[in-house]
Amino acid sequence: MGWSQEFQLRKALLLYGETSHNFYPSRRPFATLHDVVHEDGEARLSAAQLLTREGLFELLSAITPPATIEVLPEYVIARARDMVVWWTPAQTRRMFYSERGQDRMMRQLNGKEYPQPPLLFKADENHLWIRALTVNRRPTSDSKTYMAPYWNCYDNGSVCTGTMKIPTAKNAAGIIRQWEDSFFNSAFSHAAGITKHTSHPGGVLALWKSLHGKRRFPARYLLPVDETVGQFVSTHDTTYRNQHRA
Repeated sequence: MGWSQEFQLRKALLLYGETSHNFYPSRRPFATLHDVVHEDGEARLSAAQLLTREGLFELLSAITPPATIEVLPEYVIARARDMVVWWTPAQTRRMFYSERGQDRMMRQLNGKEYPQPPLLFKADENHLWIRALTVNRRPTSDSKTYMAPYWNCYDNGSVCTGTMKIPTAKNAAGIIRQWEDSFFNSAFSHAAGITKHTSHPGGVLALWKSLHGKRRFPARYLLPVDETVGQFVSTHDTTYRNQHRA
């Protein structure tokens, strides 16, 4: 390890599970913690202690650096070690569309500014999820969420990051800024298998075309989903998955 300090085995963690499940401890698993006793140049395990949830957290705390304490921005909804959830109020943003295939509509939309609905974001180290909101204020756990009216977004909320630059910031403010910049500065390129992103009669591209030069996003064009803000926060579906919305 490049260190001159000597290390000695002190504890051992053993995982148990049903042997009928490919010998891997994933069905009804449990763990035991053992002190390691050194005698006459040999090491042996002491009696087992059942590892509880509290004991596991204590063990993890001993081998990982303490979490950084930070002042969270007011728009943060929830924060965990590897995840942050936040909302953004309605505002105007520039949007970019891929010009692959020389699609005339996409060329017309590309690089222009459009009014955005209030949005709800969730991000971990490598994934981004997004929902829309209809009310332009900080949501509560029971607030309803809506399908994000953007290409590259699946109806389970996950975003196809494609060529998006994954943020490297560690603090919440930096993570939020980098994810938002990455999302809106990347080109929307595909419908992500969703047949209906919005209730606008012309579809999502016609929706954004109609909004160029406008000041406010019309909430009536947002599609509700069966998910509250609280459910959005607690769900961690990293797949690119749809439910075949009609």
